[in-house]
Amino acid sequence: MTNTEEPVQPAGETFSSVLTEALTRLLDKTAYLIGAYGEAFLLGLLIIVVGWITAALLRALATRLLRAGGLDVVADRIGLLGYLERRDIGGRPSVAIGWILYAAVLYSALILAFDRMGLDAAAGFLRTVAALVPHVLVVFILLLLGLILGKLARNFATGGARLLGLPAPDLFGTGARAGVFLLALVVALDYVGWASTTILLGGLGVLLLGGLGSGLLFALSARRLTESLLARGFLTATYRPGDRIRTGDTEGTILKIDATVTRIKTESGEVVLPNRRLHESRVEVLPEDPS
Repeated sequence: MTNTEEPVQPAGETFSSVLTEALTRLLDKTAYLIGAYGEAFLLGLLIIVVGWITAALLRALATRLLRAGGLDVVADRIGLLGYLERRDIGGRPSVAIGWILYAAVLYSALILAFDRMGLDAAAGFLRTVAALVPHVLVVFILLLLGLILGKLARNFATGGARLLGLPAPDLFGTGARAGVFLLALVVALDYVGWASTTILLGGLGVLLLGGLGSGLLFALSARRLTESLLARGFLTATYRPGDRIRTGDTEGTILKIDATVTRIKTESGEVVLPNRRLHESRVEVLPEDPS
């Protein structure tokens, strides 16, 4: 009877052959991947590195040029820096614009690199996000203009209400500010296509009422303001700073005659009177205080 059993290989040789075969497959697969995608991967990495360096250089250059051009000074004079500081937003506009350029260049480099690497899904996602950025910036600018113009409208409405002697002048200012911001909000919602017909009509109605009220307030305050402006010529020709006067319950020394108001120093503090009121009232010029 013939023995047909195969010879049994030692355990060490079996493990060695399996390991060798696995390493061979791994090296073959790695060589295939490098040959197929290595050039594109390295090119993508090179694009990212070059984009990062370019973004850093542009950020530094743009920040210095804008600072030298006086952007930060202009922002400080128009009150933008103070507005940002009151809301705990630090940094200078020149630095912020530099970082925006940095992000834009690096973002573009990533999209180009993903295209070269064949990562179509990642590149498509970045393009979708990038397409939304202009819309977000427009909405942000509209709302920012609403805040700035609303503040101006509040100051004007509050000042006009005080000049007319209306009760609760701050309420008029708050209403004017809310109306202007509502206009900016409606325009922003309409821009992105989120504003329905009801919202647009409601916002338009509120704006019309606010416009009529503001126009009436402006007409009344403008008349009083014009009277105060015209009265200044008479007051400067009749009185001078340092004169002691008495008008109604107010007695003190004239400090300054401004375009619309006269500032008088009294024993209890400084009193501000509209020029028209001083012009229309009975004024008694007192002798100089011997003390």
